[in-house]
Amino acid sequence: MSSTPTQADVLAQYREGVDAVVATVAGWDDAQWAEPACGEWSGTDLAGHLVTVIGWYHSWLDRGLAGDLDPVFPIAALDTETVAALAALRAGSGPARIDEFRASADAYAARLGEHWDAPFAYPRGLVTAGLHAGVAAVEWHIHAWDLARAAGGDHEPADAEGLFLAAARCQLAVAGGLRERAGMQAARLAARRRPWHQLLQRMGRV
Repeated sequence: MSSTPTQADVLAQYREGVDAVVATVAGWDDAQWAEPACGEWSGTDLAGHLVTVIGWYHSWLDRGLAGDLDPVFPIAALDTETVAALAALRAGSGPARIDEFRASADAYAARLGEHWDAPFAYPRGLVTAGLHAGVAAVEWHIHAWDLARAAGGDHEPADAEGLFLAAARCQLAVAGGLRERAGMQAARLAARRRPWHQLLQRMGRV
């Protein structure tokens, strides 16, 4: 794919990522959930992280719809906020957390269909909910990869080039203007060269 991903493309990538997370951990036993899956996080911890992140997305969309256009926290605070959110999450098993994630992620996809162009302030800046959906899709696919690797398998999105471009479009939209246009030209070229490997690199996985 060399053109900019459409709304349908991005929503398909988002749903594919959610489905991959759920399918990867189907049938895991207690020992598998206790094993490291993402750095020091166990599978249960990672499932909790997914719950907190989708909770953020709902909250940030609510803020945008209410006219609040300032990020809750800056990108420099992301790691700190991530750890704090997981620590504050109520106790739960891996399967229960995945069920909660799935239900919330599906509900968010439905909201995206209704509010695609709504203003959306995330830690990197102000975009739209639809643009941010590309970043959300990457989040799900990356963690599907984490879980798959923890189980001795692998994961790669069906349209890695489109996923790469959807995420790039969101991040570049914060800059706007000439920087955004020039950045997308560069992103289209970069997306032709092992886009999934590049995303894994940028997320510190390889």
